Amino acid sequence: MRMKSFIASLKNFFEAFLRGELLMRMGVDRWFPHIAYTFMLFWVVLLVDIWVEGRLARLEKTREVLTSLQIYRSEKMVELVKFDRLGTVRKMLGERGSAVTVPEKPADRIPAKER
Repeated sequence: MRMKSFIASLKNFFEAFLRGELLMRMGVDRWFPHIAYTFMLFWVVLLVDIWVEGRLARLEKTREVLTSLQIYRSEKMVELVKFDRLGTVRKMLGERGSAVTVPEKPADRIPAKER
């Protein structure tokens, strides 16, 4: 007898589930707004998580680009420091056959009225 009632209860449960009456029978209908709010809150949390992940991925790409640009800038600064030495500049100009040399007298200043 006990097995028959269990099978009947199980069958009744399954039929109620298929018809959508299960939650009504359990008395969950009064908690439906809370359940819907929780469901919506989970979706919002998931969407925010996806948005943050995309943002961080873009940030990492940008950081890699900035790092490569800093390396490039450092290399150019090293080259500029080499050119800062007067002997290096004279040697380079001489190798290229330039007539430019170090000035022998100071530059002439033009007064502001004559400009």
